[in-house]
Amino acid sequence: MAQKRKISGDTKRRLADLKAIFLEADGVLTNGKLIYDLNGTEYKQFHFRDAAAVSPLQKAGVVIGVVSARESGIVTRWCADLRMDFCHQGILDKVSTVTKLAAHYRLKLKEIAFVGSDFNDIPVLEMVGLGVTAADAPDYVRRACDLVTRAKGGNGVFRELADLLLQKRNS
Repeated sequence: MAQKRKISGDTKRRLADLKAIFLEADGVLTNGKLIYDLNGTEYKQFHFRDAAAVSPLQKAGVVIGVVSARESGIVTRWCADLRMDFCHQGILDKVSTVTKLAAHYRLKLKEIAFVGSDFNDIPVLEMVGLGVTAADAPDYVRRACDLVTRAKGGNGVFRELADLLLQKRNS
């Protein structure tokens, strides 16, 4: 039997305020590894558990999308297949992009969770309502976050957060 997860009262309050989840792709939705064949075709793996969480969240009114520094056609396809609300890639200034997305969707920053995995995500992780990272993120990223998932990157990080949010909404 799985051990029940203990979440701090502050994190529970932050979960209750969430209306959006913005995600980095590499290191969150994927394990961060890139595979190329001799023709330069890029390969990544995504976890189906993450895919299954999109529809229930959207039905609950949660905005979901990717804000990623790297551009990848595979990520574009994944986001489209899952019918995420947006997929912004090649973003070097994530703070500006997240701020613009918040305004576009009429969200307060405290209503947004950002799931990141590396040093360039820290400014966003620290400015939103809930900063989240994967279990295998570097120590300095984990220290900047409100919540560290049990899952490693590419192994259901998004799903773990989705389950916590949906459980909080149903309690």
